[in-house]
Amino acid sequence: MIDTAPNGDVLLKFYDENQSLIAARGADGEIYPSEAFINEDLSFLNEIDDFSIDESLSLEELDQELEEVARVLGVSKSDVLSMSQVELDAVIGEKDVDSLSLEDNKKLSKEEQSNRNDRNAEALQNMNTRQEINLDKKIDNKLTLAEVLGVPAGSVLCVVDTDKIQDSENTTRYSCVIKAPDGSVQMADMLKQVGGKHSSKDVYETNRDGSKVEKQVIQSSFEIDSPLVKNGIINIRKGQMGVTEVSYGQMDRTSHNDVFAQKLETRETYPVTREVRNEFSGYKGIDNVSNKMDEIKEHENHGCKNMSLREADGNPDTGHIHGLSENAAEIILADEHVGEKIDSIYTSNEVAERFERMCEKYPDKNFDEVIELTKNELSEEADHMHGMERSH
Repeated sequence: MIDTAPNGDVLLKFYDENQSLIAARGADGEIYPSEAFINEDLSFLNEIDDFSIDESLSLEELDQELEEVARVLGVSKSDVLSMSQVELDAVIGEKDVDSLSLEDNKKLSKEEQSNRNDRNAEALQNMNTRQEINLDKKIDNKLTLAEVLGVPAGSVLCVVDTDKIQDSENTTRYSCVIKAPDGSVQMADMLKQVGGKHSSKDVYETNRDGSKVEKQVIQSSFEIDSPLVKNGIINIRKGQMGVTEVSYGQMDRTSHNDVFAQKLETRETYPVTREVRNEFSGYKGIDNVSNKMDEIKEHENHGCKNMSLREADGNPDTGHIHGLSENAAEIILADEHVGEKIDSIYTSNEVAERFERMCEKYPDKNFDEVIELTKNELSEEADHMHGMERSH
């Protein structure tokens, strides 16, 4: 934060995520630590200027931006605890990035996986969210978030965390404002707050490449008032290291209590892949939220701790196998009538693989039915193999 000392000198103050003053840089360029940090190595603060240069935005411009946002919200700069920005119509060189599907990765050798990961890392590192490449980044296969919110292309959604919000209807510390391409700032009136950190909504969020879907604790949620999208919602939460994370979600049409979301790109997070965006498009999108939730709950009920987008896409042909097979093997081997009989013949991995094959063979059967079918088949094989041993 930029501040002015009593003698008129301009000070650059540094704070941590708890709003504790770390240090101040004086007009002489020297860094003066606060008492709490006087014994800490603060040399990293000198690198922040390099960061601002890389982002093509000076610290003074950042401070002016913060001041304008604080003015619109009716608070002081010091009341703003954090601010994340989503470039609503930003573009990224996505074509340079290989698909990050874990299913595809399994088919590659370790060397091929390593080379692919190196290429992806380099491509992602070279993506500058301030480049004007205009490859039309979208939240689905049709619309950008700028179009959904009804704001000009190139606008920015600023999510501000402050403990002194003047809006009496806001029940959390978060507010949203829109920064137009010309730098002007206005309240995001198209976003209506519908929940705080004790929200009754169940929000499940996919990560950028669909390799993990998990339930999130949301600090604030805002329904989107848009003629283009029905039941759209913006979710806000505290991520790792105190970073404010923003996601775009779709609510089920009936109760509005279930939400399926994708993380939005900010200056601190990478963009999602095309595979993830497709899940928010057409028949896969809003019409399928309830099916997604049914599949997610089924996995949870059977003890599946790790779900990918494949298991949570609402399509029964792509779920119910991966992630459940290990759990199924444990159940089968723990059965006192079957487990002891087959334990000396089959490993846990072999039992899991057999369960997966049975799932594919009987796609109309539920989890418990496939468990019984697998038990019967393995038990019969074990009896036959033990009989062969006795005959010898």
